Amino acid sequence: MSDPVALPDTATGYAQAFHALAAARQRTDRRASFASSPDLSLAIGSAATAWASDFLAPLRDHSARRPQDPDSTELLATAASWLSFSSHATKHLKIHRNTLSARLKHVARQLNLDLDRIADRSALTFALSALATAYPADNTTRRPAPHSDTAIRHLDDLLTHPAATQWARLQLQPLTAGDPSSELATTLKAWLQHDARIDATANALSLSATAVRKRLARAEGVLQRSLLRPPTARHDLWLAQRALSLTGVCVMGTRENRSPGATTASKVR
Repeated sequence: MSDPVALPDTATGYAQAFHALAAARQRTDRRASFASSPDLSLAIGSAATAWASDFLAPLRDHSARRPQDPDSTELLATAASWLSFSSHATKHLKIHRNTLSARLKHVARQLNLDLDRIADRSALTFALSALATAYPADNTTRRPAPHSDTAIRHLDDLLTHPAATQWARLQLQPLTAGDPSSELATTLKAWLQHDARIDATANALSLSATAVRKRLARAEGVLQRSLLRPPTARHDLWLAQRALSLTGVCVMGTRENRSPGATTASKVR
């Protein structure tokens, strides 16, 4: 079950119910309710809205060159659907898989992103979510254009916000409360580091792909979030891990000493 939601928020309720289903699969009674947690963009506030507005500006300002080309609204909707439903976005949007692929390439080109990387997908997910919450933006905190290194650092600045740190702790606490170096925590960390790819994670941990899937399925029950089936919490978990790593705290078995505002190589990758 999801939380009670208003009719316009049916999509949110569906996503919550899907995450509850991931937890229910691991329980003998096959029942679960969504474990509520604050939305990251709402937790941070207007700074997240301002950053998201600038991050998505090239896409929001896009105009179709030909009548048959997708406009900014269609590209934003395509990105949001794909991030939530993966390849099933074709059914959600009622478009051909080649059309989906072409639109995603356009999105990646407009925003200078590599959508094969979970870091870039997570940043895009966060930006879309921040705008969807419609939190009033403070015009005095406008961010630079998204293609500059300064703008990239600002995403890390948002993730070092105390509210973001608290949010991140809540996301990972069920898995790390007992033992941050447990096999489930270690597997999740490796999975996120390898762009949520099962085979790459299996190679890194010297496990079979089946063993990795089983561990992630168990982690779903602990976190009460879907990881392997869309809509998935992998982007939230990547942002949570990134937020905690920027503070230098122990994150799922390792301590990462990075100063606030530090960036990874090229954008947020």
